[in-house]
Amino acid sequence: MTRNSLPISNALGKRWLRSAQKDSASFPGISATRQMLRKRILRYRTLYLFLVPAIIVVLVFSYVPMIGLIMAFQEYDIVNGMFRSPFVGLANFRALLRDSGFYRALRNTLAINGLYILIGFTLPVALAILIFGMRDSVFKRVTQTITYLPHFVSWVAIAGIVYKLLDQHTGLVNVVLKAIGQQTVPFMRKPDYFWWITIIVAIWKELGWDTIIYLAALSGIPPEQYEAAIVDGASSFQQLIYITLPSIAPTVALMLIFAVGNMVSTNSPISFDAIYNLRNAMVSTKSDTLDYYIYQQGIMKVRYGFATAMGLFRGLVALLLVMGTNALSRRIRKFGAF
Repeated sequence: MTRNSLPISNALGKRWLRSAQKDSASFPGISATRQMLRKRILRYRTLYLFLVPAIIVVLVFSYVPMIGLIMAFQEYDIVNGMFRSPFVGLANFRALLRDSGFYRALRNTLAINGLYILIGFTLPVALAILIFGMRDSVFKRVTQTITYLPHFVSWVAIAGIVYKLLDQHTGLVNVVLKAIGQQTVPFMRKPDYFWWITIIVAIWKELGWDTIIYLAALSGIPPEQYEAAIVDGASSFQQLIYITLPSIAPTVALMLIFAVGNMVSTNSPISFDAIYNLRNAMVSTKSDTLDYYIYQQGIMKVRYGFATAMGLFRGLVALLLVMGTNALSRRIRKFGAF
């Protein structure tokens, strides 16, 4: 840009600014909205300040680590580091798509979590409705506490209990089978049993905890609706069908979207902790999920780039699952997360 052109550019800039101000004045709704936004921020500035720590946590722990996705396109060398390791383009992804172990891990992940949702998703809803309908407040609180407690027990302790209960020689289950004249079963050494054992244990562990959100949704139903239904002579079943279930349907749809999205993520109820503590070498064909396979390839075999590519692929699969479930929910019941 030459010196003679600077006045011209300044003049154009001033002309554009005057034009923008004129357009803003011609649309009073825009300026009014901006004023309302400023007033709202000033009025609730204390509440907005409370969001700052949460925003910082999300940035630090969710967005900053995304820089590490560069390793998916590198032959990562721990000595050279992330910014000096050679780039290999899509070689890690091509190796991923040719790896039979990856497809086995993806199958196991989708099967275990899909069966968990199919069998266990409606159980917390039913338990929440039963707890909500209890009249005795003491019994209600005791039931809630008992059902919540397993969530706080580590998978290490739970896996130890499962192995003790299902031991072929001394386990309680096999002792009972032997007492009734049946053959003992090596449950933890047979791959065909692993999915079902893991699903049943995970449902028992998370059943009470998953009822919390549904109980909150049930508490938000106006009691006047039930009173009017009782006056009209509606039975308990009719109140359930026409008041309770329609009122919590948006919450159920939202939780289903989250559950499907978590099928391949680390937030799944059957996460790395569950698999790592319950599996063994004899059931590896049915127990190696994506989480465990990423750990095996990245940490044990030092294939950092390959493991990062697998993690990125897993994130894309989770995104597709969330968007597909959300679109299906909107089409069927007009409920959606976004």
